[in-house]
Amino acid sequence: IGWQSAGFAIDSGVAAATQIAYAPKPRPGSLPADEFTKLARATPTEVLILDVRNPDEANAGMIKGALLIPDEELATRMGEVPKGKRIVTHCLTGIRAEMAHYKLKDAGYKSGFLNADIEIDKAGNFKVTAK
Repeated sequence: IGWQSAGFAIDSGVAAATQIAYAPKPRPGSLPADEFTKLARATPTEVLILDVRNPDEANAGMIKGALLIPDEELATRMGEVPKGKRIVTHCLTGIRAEMAHYKLKDAGYKSGFLNADIEIDKAGNFKVTAK
């Protein structure tokens, strides 16, 4: 009634859409699972995979060539991360990887993160499950 008394237009009839679909947008800085997999398997010289899990998690296995710096230590160990490379962070689920990405970005690094679940075995083989 308030809408009508304000003089706004009113349409009536059947709505055109019959289904609603939610299509999430990628989080800023996140890499698609397939792009991360390609980078982590190829380990190009201009890219560093940064594992931000805790040491007890990393003991189960790490991606070959990755650097382990737990997210909670990143601010004090930033000097160990090379400035001239693209830094791609990962953790078990993507939450700490995203936090590390923003710390790196704020410090002037070119970075991105894996927003997915990842399992890594002792041999460095990994499986990424997109969310």
